[in-house]
Order: sequence, then C-alpha cells, then structure tokens
Amino acid sequence: MATDAGAGWYNDPTGRYSNRYWDGATWTNAVSRGGANEVDPVALPASLAPPAPGTTARASTAPQPSTIQVTTQGGRSGGSTFLGFVGGIVALIFGLIIVVYAINANQDDGSTPTEDPPTTEAPAEEGS
Repeated sequence: MATDAGAGWYNDPTGRYSNRYWDGATWTNAVSRGGANEVDPVALPASLAPPAPGTTARASTAPQPSTIQVTTQGGRSGGSTFLGFVGGIVALIFGLIIVVYAINANQDDGSTPTEDPPTTEAPAEEGS
C-alpha cells in the first residue's frame, strides 16, 4: 500500500502513544506521549496502514528520531538523579572525615616533650 504522506509526526495508529514518526515510507519506533519523546520497543506490523494520503504531519517540536533520548527504569529518568544525590552525600561525608583528620593531626596535644635533664658537673671534692 503506497502513500504520498511526507515524513513527520502523526497520530500513533496503535493508540498506545499520542504520536508516532512516519519517515515517508514506514512507521518508526520514535513515539511521543504528553510531550515526552520515547522509543517504542514493539515493532509495528507491515500491514499497519500508513497516514492517509493528503493528510499533513502534525506540528511538533519533537526532535527527529535520530536525536531521541531513550529513558530507562520503566520510562522514568529519576534513577540517575537519585544516584547522583547519593554519590554527592557520600563525597561530602568523605571530605568531612578528611578535614577532621587533618585538623586533629596538626593539633598539639598540650604535653611537653620529654628531654634529658641538663648535665651538671660533679661537686668538687673538698680538700683538693
């Protein structure tokens, strides 16, 4: 089945997403839902109808499929933010431990160093 529809974002024929990218010949896995770009891991069957001839691509600010970023963890991108936060806390604690150690290493403990008493001459013998 041929079509004259140009490349662009159209309503997703599967209904799972708001939009899907048509490259001019086939549907791609680049999809959009609620303004967020995603990649649909399920390939569309070849029998799925392309955009109707004469329809226009929906205006979209979505990037072309080659620049879409894939998110992980069930579509949520908060995992890396959480790991960055935990890493920052660990680095802060490690830095504080180093500072406390350096301060304690340079402190005088208040004791006087032990030295040998000065030597004295033996008393002179009387009558010499």
